Amino acid sequence: MQRHAEKLASQAPIDGRLDEPSLAVADVGERERDVDDEDEDEDGELFADAEDEDEDEDEDAEEGVAIDPWSVLIVDDEPEMHSISRLALTGLRVHGRPVQLLSAYSDAEARALLERTPGLAVALLDVVMETDDAGLGLARWIREEHGDRLVRLVLRTGQPGLAPEQRVMAEYDINDYRAKTEMTAQRLVTTVIGAIRSYRDLCTIETQKVGLERIIKATASLFERQSIEAFIAGLLVQLTALLSPQRSALFFQGRGELFRREVQSPVVLAGTGRFERAVGDYVAEVIDENIFVDLQAALERGGSICRDSYIVYGFCANERECAALFIEGAGALTEWDRRTLQLFCSNAAVALENQRLHHHKERTLQAVSRFVPLPILELLGRGDVTRVSVGDQNEREMTVLFADLESFTGLAESLGPERTFTFLNDFYAGLTPIIEARGGVVDKYLGDGVMVLFPRGPRAAVEAAVEMLRWTHAFNSRGDWPRAARLGIGVARGSVVLGMLGSRERLDWTVVADCVNVAARLERLTRELDVDLLISESVHDAIARELPATRPLGRVRVRGKETAIGVHEVFVADPAPLRERKAATVSALRSICAALESGAGDEARARLDALRERAPEDRALWTLEARWSELGAQLEPEGSSGS
Repeated sequence: MQRHAEKLASQAPIDGRLDEPSLAVADVGERERDVDDEDEDEDGELFADAEDEDEDEDEDAEEGVAIDPWSVLIVDDEPEMHSISRLALTGLRVHGRPVQLLSAYSDAEARALLERTPGLAVALLDVVMETDDAGLGLARWIREEHGDRLVRLVLRTGQPGLAPEQRVMAEYDINDYRAKTEMTAQRLVTTVIGAIRSYRDLCTIETQKVGLERIIKATASLFERQSIEAFIAGLLVQLTALLSPQRSALFFQGRGELFRREVQSPVVLAGTGRFERAVGDYVAEVIDENIFVDLQAALERGGSICRDSYIVYGFCANERECAALFIEGAGALTEWDRRTLQLFCSNAAVALENQRLHHHKERTLQAVSRFVPLPILELLGRGDVTRVSVGDQNEREMTVLFADLESFTGLAESLGPERTFTFLNDFYAGLTPIIEARGGVVDKYLGDGVMVLFPRGPRAAVEAAVEMLRWTHAFNSRGDWPRAARLGIGVARGSVVLGMLGSRERLDWTVVADCVNVAARLERLTRELDVDLLISESVHDAIARELPATRPLGRVRVRGKETAIGVHEVFVADPAPLRERKAATVSALRSICAALESGAGDEARARLDALRERAPEDRALWTLEARWSELGAQLEPEGSSGS
C-alpha cells in the first residue's frame, strides 16, 4: 500500500500531491467540515436550501435518528487502490449523510454485489481488470441489463491509451472519466461529492415523478372507491420528496365520516417512510404520547403546530369531519417548504370536500334505490332515477310471484304493533336475499305479503318460491316467535306492462297485467286447497321437464277471470312424509284431469272417489270436486280471454 501511495504521489500535480497518506486524511477531514459551508458559493441558487437540510439531518444524527448512508462502490483489481480510496473517503459526510464504502475486485464480483445491493449512489470503476475492457463491459451491464440509470459511474484507468476518453464518454453511459495519474485525494473527494449530489438530485426527480404519476392516476378516478387514499398518498410522496427524502409523513382522519367509515379516534389514512405500513392503524399506536397531544390540538383548532422535530397541519371539512398532516423531522422550514405545505393542505382540503360531497351523493342514491330499485329502472330502460318521468313504460314477458303469510291477523293481534313490525322485518330479512339471488325484483311489500317480478323467466321464479318455503321452515324451527309462519305462494307468467304512474310531484312504479291477477288468485287458492305453492299451467308447461315433485290439480275458476285456468302444485319443499304421500297421487290425478278434459265427468269423479279413499287426509282432493263442479262443460284453454 505504501509503495502504491508513493507511486500515486509521484504522479500527482504539485499543487495537490499526496506527500503522506496521513496528511491526505487530515486534509479530507478539514474539507469535511467545510464542504457543506461552501455549497452556496460553489453551486449558487440550485442548492441554496442544502444548508438547512444538513442542519436538520445533523440534528437528527445527534438525536440518534438512523440516517441511510450514501453507498459508494470501488471496483478495482489492485488492493492498493481500495486502501488509498478508503483513506481518502473514510469519514466523509455529504449533506449530513455518511459515505459507506463497498469493494469488489473483479467484474464478476461487482455484478454479484450490485445484484444484492440496491440504492447504490456512486461506482468507481477500473477499466482494465480481467480483460482490457472489463470496466467498460461492467458499465454497459449496469445501465442496460441491470437497469440502474441512477447510479453515477466514474471511470478510473491507469492506461488511458486502452480506453480513450472522448470515445468512451461518447459510446458508454458514464458520468465522469479520470486517469489514475491525476486522481489526488482532494480530486477523489470532490469527484465523489459531485457524483453524490448528482445522484441525490436524480433520486429527488424520480421520487417526484412517482408522486406525480400517483396523483395523476388518482385524480383520473378521484371519485372511485378508495381513490381518495391513493390521491393523498401521491401527494405525500411528492411532499416528502420536495422537503427531504429522509422525512416521514402521515395523513390521518381525525373524526367524522370523511371516508368509507366514521371514526371517533384518529386513524392513519396514508403514510410515507416509517409510516408507510401504518395505514389503517390508530394514530395513538404509531406516535409518541407527547406528539399525540399536539395532533389532537391541531384537530381541535386547525392550522399548524411547529416543533423542532415535527410539524402538524390540521384542517376540517366542517365541524364534525377533521383530518391532519404530520411531518416527522421537518424542524425549521424554508419559505419554499412552507409554501409547498400550504399548497398540499389546500389540495387535500379540496379533495376531502369533494369526497364528502361524493359520498353524500352516493348515500342519497343508495337511499333512493331502496325505494326504486336499479333493476326496475333497467327494465324501464332508464339507468338513472333522475331520467324517470310520468308515463315511462315498457312491455315484456315476465313471471310474477305472490306470497302471503296465512293467518297473519291473529298473529299480529297476539304480538302487538311494535313486535309485529319486528316479526315481519325478521322474516323478510331472510326472504329477500333468496329472491334477489335468483334475479327477482320486489315490486311491493304488502304487509304480510310480497309481490315479486322475475324477468329471467319461470324457472328462476319457481326455484325462488321453493327456497322461500324452505326458509320459512327454517325460520319456524328457530322458535323465536309464539306462532309458526306459513307461506302460501302463487306463480303465473305472461305479458306485463311496467310503468310510472302519478304526477310530476309524486311518482310510483307499478305493473299492469292479467298474470298479476292470476298469481294473486293462485296464492289465495293455496289456503283453500291446503297447499303451499301453486303455479299456472303456462309456468308448468314452460319448465315441465325441470320441475320435480309436481302434480296437476285440473282447471279452476278464479275471480277476475272468465275462463278457467290450469293449476299445478309444486310440493318439493314439503316435509318428506307429506311429499311421499302426494307423490303417490300424481299418476291418478293425471288420469282424472285427462278424463275431465275429454268430458268424461262421471269417470273422473269415480277415480277421484277412489283416490280420496286411499288419501283421506289430502284436503286438496276434497276441495277440487267443488271447484270442478263450478266449471260444468267450460274447459277452454288458459289465456283465451281475460280482463
